[in-house]
Amino acid sequence: MLEMEWKRVSIRPAFWLAIVAGVVLAVVPAILTWPQHVTEDYYYTYPRSAFISWFYLEGAGLYYIYALLVPLLASIAFADSHAEDANTGFIKNILTKVEKKKYFLVRYVFNFVIGGVVAVFPLILNFLLEMAAYPLIENNYYFGMNLVQDGNLLPGLFYERPFAYVLVVVLLIFLLGGMLASLGLAFSLLVKNRYIVLILPLLVFMALDVLVPFSHSISAVFLYNGSWNFAGTTYLAVGIFGSFIWCIVQGYKHETI
Repeated sequence: MLEMEWKRVSIRPAFWLAIVAGVVLAVVPAILTWPQHVTEDYYYTYPRSAFISWFYLEGAGLYYIYALLVPLLASIAFADSHAEDANTGFIKNILTKVEKKKYFLVRYVFNFVIGGVVAVFPLILNFLLEMAAYPLIENNYYFGMNLVQDGNLLPGLFYERPFAYVLVVVLLIFLLGGMLASLGLAFSLLVKNRYIVLILPLLVFMALDVLVPFSHSISAVFLYNGSWNFAGTTYLAVGIFGSFIWCIVQGYKHETI
């Protein structure tokens, strides 16, 4: 079934639209920060590195658009797949070949991974482009490289093991993207309108930002380099395990779909 899911997502226009949007969001900031007409002395007098040029830490320009679009990018890739199968009747064809238990489990896991990959794709691509533009100068808090401070995510890791810091950020946003895609999939078991399914994760995301104080908002914790707190753990626990349990319970609730 995994092979079938991959074939389906690889021909979905929405998936490739999300990828193209990710390329634009990653490449344009890299072009804007690309060094021009400089010599080797430039790096001695101005210690700009790939780490501090990464648009996650720059937090300006197109990054604001990326942060706003993350829920939509994560969900449009594949979150409406169950609604599509139910509306077209394709799910009946699948369930004649695959057990219902396996169908929901594989669909959940695959949708989670695709949502996470689409969410982090711009981050990874932008960092690779910044690596092509700037050297990997060791981060120094006292030398104009203090973008990560005590109130931010893991400042000690950023200055001691910056690559590990990048991996942690990518992992957290991967989990965020997977969680948002899973929420869309969970909604599709109640709402068969594909467009509503795709927009609901964005609405939930925005509601959490409005209703929760900024320091504990989902945007601040995951996308704006805020300090990790119980809110981040709560978002992941409720969003991932809650949507998984909901999908399993609702999927098995009726003998027929």
